[in-house]
Amino acid sequence: MALEARICPKCGSRGLVPIEADRKCFCGGTEIIFNVTKEQYVKMSDYEINKMIEEMNIQPIISNEDAHTIYDVTHSTEIIDAMIELKQKDIIEYGLKLSQFKNQLEQRNQVNQQEQNQVHCPRCGSANITAGQRGYSLLTGFVGSGSTVNRCANCGHKWKP
Repeated sequence: MALEARICPKCGSRGLVPIEADRKCFCGGTEIIFNVTKEQYVKMSDYEINKMIEEMNIQPIISNEDAHTIYDVTHSTEIIDAMIELKQKDIIEYGLKLSQFKNQLEQRNQVNQQEQNQVHCPRCGSANITAGQRGYSLLTGFVGSGSTVNRCANCGHKWKP
């Protein structure tokens, strides 16, 4: 697969992209092709790439990190455009809105982390799990006083943790 080096003048996103790929960046900007080969681009340092971007007079309107934050929360290039407009009109309000997006993203990441840490059924993947005691103890004689067993409330699969 043939690759070419591109940069987005809107958010500064850059990298190697398949030649056949759409020239639209995730932020909605139209990517510009660097005038270097794939091999040259791979060997270039960040300093050299930044110098080339400067020589091309490309000054991203919004940082790549900010654009990713906004897009990850909203999945909307229109909101990125609105935030760019807000940044140009009122940088303080832009900063406040951006911090709200960052908070939303952080909350979502925390929920995702909690879900990943939750026990899941090895058979069906459900997180609806019950844990109970199982077995017969010689000391107490009660059923349920042995080892712990997980049971999936979805499919009924049982396993030891």
